[in-house]
Amino acid sequence: MKNISSYFWWFIDNLAHKLDKLAEAYYTKSIGAEYRREYKEFDISKEDKVLHIGSGAFPLTEITLAETIGSTVVGIDKSLKAVKSAIEAIREKNLNNKIKIEHGNGINYNIEKFNVIIVSSCASPMIEIVDHIFKTANKNSKIIVREMEISIKPLIKYIKMQRDVFLVKNISHNPFPFLKPFGWQSFFLIKKGDS
Repeated sequence: MKNISSYFWWFIDNLAHKLDKLAEAYYTKSIGAEYRREYKEFDISKEDKVLHIGSGAFPLTEITLAETIGSTVVGIDKSLKAVKSAIEAIREKNLNNKIKIEHGNGINYNIEKFNVIIVSSCASPMIEIVDHIFKTANKNSKIIVREMEISIKPLIKYIKMQRDVFLVKNISHNPFPFLKPFGWQSFFLIKKGDS
């Protein structure tokens, strides 16, 4: 089911990149609205240095952060094709001064200059990416991990095993057409400990 979900998001991102009306609906009425709610509830500010793992072909997380909060964001994706499309989307929206898209892999990307790390549900392998973040994130980093509701059990189990990472809050997202059990949850975590 996780693979089907990842393919679905890949398809939607690519379509949104090519169709302006779909991108606008995607941004304002559906997913973008959920992301804005997430950033407000998780207190993401303009001063935060944000990394988004799994930016995709249409980097909605980055666009939403840059346009609504004014954050400067680095998005990474391990697909060169997605990176090229995302860079084009950023250029079309004139957000080059706020958003940087890079080719990178979440399992080994250097995260030390970021105090907010967001992991998309389509980023994989999820546990390995989260493990890298938990081990290398700076103390007091905010970590947001998004995961499809139908795939959250391994993630929840892994989070509970951590001594230096604490779950502050999680919120469910079920905007149309992502009715239960096809929505996702966002887990807001704080890295404590010595790093």
